[in-house]
Amino acid sequence: MKKKKHISATVQPKARPKTKTKSRAAKAAVPSTPSDLEYLNLFDTCVIATEKVAQVDKVIDEKVLANRSRYEQISRLVQGPAVSPGLTGAAFSSITPAFQPLRYARSLMQPGDIQMPDFSPKPFRLPDLLSNKPAPGSRANPFDLGFNDGIPDFFSMNSGRIPWYFIACVHYLECSFSFNKHLHNGDPLTGYTVQVPSGRPKVGHPPPFTFEESAVDALRFMNFDKVRNWILPFLLRKLEAYNGFGYFKYKKINSPYLWSFSGHYTKGKYVKDGKFDAEAVSQQMGAAVILKRMEERGLIYISRF
Repeated sequence: MKKKKHISATVQPKARPKTKTKSRAAKAAVPSTPSDLEYLNLFDTCVIATEKVAQVDKVIDEKVLANRSRYEQISRLVQGPAVSPGLTGAAFSSITPAFQPLRYARSLMQPGDIQMPDFSPKPFRLPDLLSNKPAPGSRANPFDLGFNDGIPDFFSMNSGRIPWYFIACVHYLECSFSFNKHLHNGDPLTGYTVQVPSGRPKVGHPPPFTFEESAVDALRFMNFDKVRNWILPFLLRKLEAYNGFGYFKYKKINSPYLWSFSGHYTKGKYVKDGKFDAEAVSQQMGAAVILKRMEERGLIYISRF
């Protein structure tokens, strides 16, 4: 009679500790940009540092408003026909009226200098805020309109036209208001862009380029010619996108690109690509701060919804 083999119980291997891994769904749930509500709340609660207000006003008066007609011209060109190959310099400018800086000097303005259109259509009247009606006791501001062609800001933002003040903010942040640089990234107009996006503009002729033709290429490259509703959250998100969302995603702070010079930003800055300095403080005013101050002064109104 054969002996039965004794089968010993097999030793179970130790279970490996489970590592927590985020599921794809969980990763997708993490926002990559601030929400519309967050943008609205930040803008409406933005308080500009008292000691910076005069500096912000100076930039608005001497740079933003002074070049307003030029930004408006670019906005029209973006929505207009594509620039023909080889069209440059004087030929480029000739397709529309010549660019003339807007005269802005309150001390030089005389009664009758500005002819305000009548925005009191019958049989209805727009709410005071949307019709840019000045508050009781205040004088009408000649810059209340979004465009010099007589379209109020409110209608312009829903017409597909890029708001002129959006272009102004990009021009400041990317080029420090220089008209000798590409709106894409601040590279010189004497050649194609080198930084991202490189090899621009695509206008059918070699360098040098005019600021206007390059700016139109930059805005079309970003598909802004296809946007039909320039509400505040969208506008702020696109401005922040020019610099990237690294502050929001990785550092959990508000981007100085938008909020520098306000109570929403204290310190922390990417001093170069991929290099973050937690103690560095941005010396450049934020784009949202410029827009906030312009609203406070009654120069523009940006639709929230």
